[in-house]
Amino acid sequence: MNSGKAIEKTGLSTQKHRLTVEEYHLMGGADIFEEARVELIGGEIFDMSPIKSPHSGTVNWLNRLLNKLLGDQYIVSVQNPVTLDKFSEPEPDIAILKMREDYYADSHPRPEDVILLMEVAASSLETDKRVKLPNYAKAGISEVWIIDINQVCIEIHMQPWEDTYRTKNIHLPGEAIESTILGTLAVRDIFPKRNPKP
Repeated sequence: MNSGKAIEKTGLSTQKHRLTVEEYHLMGGADIFEEARVELIGGEIFDMSPIKSPHSGTVNWLNRLLNKLLGDQYIVSVQNPVTLDKFSEPEPDIAILKMREDYYADSHPRPEDVILLMEVAASSLETDKRVKLPNYAKAGISEVWIIDINQVCIEIHMQPWEDTYRTKNIHLPGEAIESTILGTLAVRDIFPKRNPKP
């Protein structure tokens, strides 16, 4: 009977400690992460997948394409932090941000600064969908694209509601996307041209 009570107390006292963005920055400043690539989501530290060439090539291509399309109207931020709230500071592959004179040198962008987020996904697809996307919705990010390298398709999530999005549209090769800020884009043009494998 006593052992049952001890187990019960242990169960009640076991709680997670969620890191704040401030604590996360202090840890980074103390070189706790060393060379590890990590991001803070929901108070937890997640390892980021190693970047392989199809991923980095797609991000490079998007960076060039978006800067060409948007000119000086917006800032295209590549793999930089966005502070969603007190407990989350992910590093999306692409963030299209409102223009700001300091180019976000004084502070990281917050949800109200974000026009559109893009996650380029191969091995990170499940994390992007199950972990990052709900946090983007909770923060009120109005539009998120998940660019699936393996399936060569794009999922567009819009109208955040609690921890999900009311609308999800999947665009396949051969289709076009109508975007408020980017105009009409063919899905094939969002991916870089790749040499066929021998």
